[in-house]
Amino acid sequence: MPGKAAEKLRLEDQAVETREKKETLLTWLYGLFVAGIKNTPNAAKTMLLQIGIAVLFQLVFWWEGIARFIPSFIKGPVIFLTATYNNVIPKTLYWVIVFTFGKRLVSKIKAQGFSRAMQPIKALPGELRKAYGYLGDKALSLLFIGGGVGLAIANNFASYSRFGGARNKMDKYFVALVISFTVSYLLGEGKKHWLFTFGRLASSDISRLLKLQNGYTDNHTYVIMSSFVLGLLADAPLILLGMKYGGYILGGVLFAAGIVLGRLRAGKAAKA
Repeated sequence: MPGKAAEKLRLEDQAVETREKKETLLTWLYGLFVAGIKNTPNAAKTMLLQIGIAVLFQLVFWWEGIARFIPSFIKGPVIFLTATYNNVIPKTLYWVIVFTFGKRLVSKIKAQGFSRAMQPIKALPGELRKAYGYLGDKALSLLFIGGGVGLAIANNFASYSRFGGARNKMDKYFVALVISFTVSYLLGEGKKHWLFTFGRLASSDISRLLKLQNGYTDNHTYVIMSSFVLGLLADAPLILLGMKYGGYILGGVLFAAGIVLGRLRAGKAAKA
């Protein structure tokens, strides 16, 4: 039985590789879009309910006409936990994650129990060790680049405010925490997840367009996305230290350092 299971997995992997060789990022995204459109009539009621919930939180806790009657010990935590004071993009990301990944995770916890449902998080450190070990010194430049992007995005998410003095505050940082956990969980679910498909197809298309050899692997996805998560998390102490543009500055430095390291390494490899 173990031999048959391994053979089945090998054949499935071959099928995925064959399909992705013919597929491009554009055709893959188009396929997802078409599938989403076809499913819209069936999911219309659920979508309207979810939109209504998001709008209700926004109306009650954003509009001072109502919010001023809510005690601060209730209003503060709810605003933090529902991304009420965030900009449109992070707020939209938050609710999409809550109603897709969040809903799936809750169902999984109910069906399997908390410990089994958290297995992807438990498995992630081991997968990351393998990925960083496989890439060796290549990983450092990717680590800097992903971390730099994460820092800048977290700073951006936490900086939106109706009030100038409230920029880059912790009340808007929960979105970064939600994204960090979600990405970590998806990475832990394995290489057949859409994150890896996106990375493979994007790298294949770029390499084909620039007529370069494509050396991208799933290990690159592990390193880039895990460092992106670290960047998101690293902005929290900068916020607590009152560094209004700390994420932008440090993120820019790390990103530039990653590019320079990558070029230096490529130059050495070309000479060797």
